[in-house]
Amino acid sequence: MVFDGEGIMKVAIIGAGLTGLVAANELKDYVQVKVFEAEEVGGLVSSYFNDSKGYHIEKFYHHCFKNDFELLRLLKELRLSSKLVWKTVKVGTAFDGKIFSLSTPFEILRYPYLNLKEKVKLAMFTIKSRRKNYETFDDESAIDGLKKEVGEALLSKFFMPLLNAKFGENAKDVSYAWLLARVAIRSNRKLKGEEIGYLRHGFWQIIEKLSEDIDIKKEKAKIEKSRGWVVNGEDFDAVVFTAPLNELKINLNLPEVRYQSSICALIALKNPISDVYWINSIGTTFGAVIEHTNFMPFEDYGENLLYLASYTTPNSEFFMKDDKEILKIFLSDLKNFGVRDEDIAWSKVFKAKYSGPIYERGYSKKITPYRVAKGFYIAGMTSKPNYPERSMNGSIKAGKEVAEKLKKDLELD
Repeated sequence: MVFDGEGIMKVAIIGAGLTGLVAANELKDYVQVKVFEAEEVGGLVSSYFNDSKGYHIEKFYHHCFKNDFELLRLLKELRLSSKLVWKTVKVGTAFDGKIFSLSTPFEILRYPYLNLKEKVKLAMFTIKSRRKNYETFDDESAIDGLKKEVGEALLSKFFMPLLNAKFGENAKDVSYAWLLARVAIRSNRKLKGEEIGYLRHGFWQIIEKLSEDIDIKKEKAKIEKSRGWVVNGEDFDAVVFTAPLNELKINLNLPEVRYQSSICALIALKNPISDVYWINSIGTTFGAVIEHTNFMPFEDYGENLLYLASYTTPNSEFFMKDDKEILKIFLSDLKNFGVRDEDIAWSKVFKAKYSGPIYERGYSKKITPYRVAKGFYIAGMTSKPNYPERSMNGSIKAGKEVAEKLKKDLELD
C-alpha cells in the first residue's frame, strides 16, 4: 500500500470531466485524491466565458431530460435544483434553406417531404420503439432494422440524412440498438414539442462546485506500472482513468473502441433565424442548428446564440482543418438560412477529438468494466451507464459506480 504519511491511501484520477470529478467527490472522504487534467476542467461540459457580456455558455450544446435521475440527484446535492428550468421547445428540419417545425402533430402532417402513409409509418415506428428491448438488436445495423420496419422510402427520405449527419461514413455500421434507444429513451414529446431542461446560466456551475476542495493538476498524466501505479513519478494505490481510451498508453488488453469527433461553432447573431430550438439540417456541412436563445431567455445573454454542430472522426480531413477554415465553410452554408456576414456579432469554433463512441454493431461487447486490472479502473464514455447514448446523466452515474467499486475493493466502507 502507498500512504501519504498519515495512513491514507492515494488514488489518482485521470480526467476532470463529469465522471472524474464525481468520482473524486465520492472518494475524497476515504482516500487522498489527486486529479490530472491535460486540457480543460469540465471536459465536454466546459464553458466559454464572454467577458464583455458577463455570461457563461457551454462550448458544446447541452440540455437534460426528466429521466436523468442521477443528474437531478446531483443538482439537489449541490443545491442547484432551484436553477433548473424545464421548457417545451420546438424541433424541426431544414431542407433547401427552409425550416419546418415538426413539433406538433399538425405540423408533421403538413410536412411536404413525406406522404401521409410515410408519416403514419413514422408515428407507428416511434410508438413501437418504446416497447422494444433495444439490447436484443445490438448486432443488427440500424439500416437493416429500418428497412424491415419502415421500408426503403422512409429510410432514404427521413432516416438516412439524420444518420449521415450524426455518423458520416460510419452510418452503415451503427447498430439498430442505438437508434431504438435514442427514440425510446430520449423522447419526452408533448403536444406542443419536446420538453427538456437546462441549468439557468449554465452547467458550468456543476463543474465549479464539484471542483471545490479537489486537488486538480493541470498536466498530462504519464501512467506507469511498478509494484503499484505511478502517475507523473508519484506512487498511487489505484488509478481511475476517465479520459477517452485512445489516450490510454498502457496495454490492458481492452477491446478497440472507435470514436467520433465533434465540431461546434458558437455564433452570436443580431437576430434569430427561427423560433425553433433544434433543427436537423439536411445537405449542409453541419448536421444540426441549435438556437440556444429559443430555449433560454435572450435577456440572460443580451444576444442571440446558436450552435452549428458537425460530427466527424478524429483523423478526418474536415476535423484537421483549422478553425478559420471550418468557420468559413459553416458560415457559407448558414447563408442558406438568410444569415449575412453583417448579421454575425462574433463566432468561435470548438472541437472535441473524442466526443463519444461510434455505437456500431456489437458495441455492447466493448463496454468496459470498472476494474480492468489490479488497482486500475476505467469509467466514462465506455461505461455501461453511457450505453447506448452518452449523457451527463450517464457520466455522473459512472463516476459514482466506479467510486463504489473502488471503495469496496480497497475495503474503505
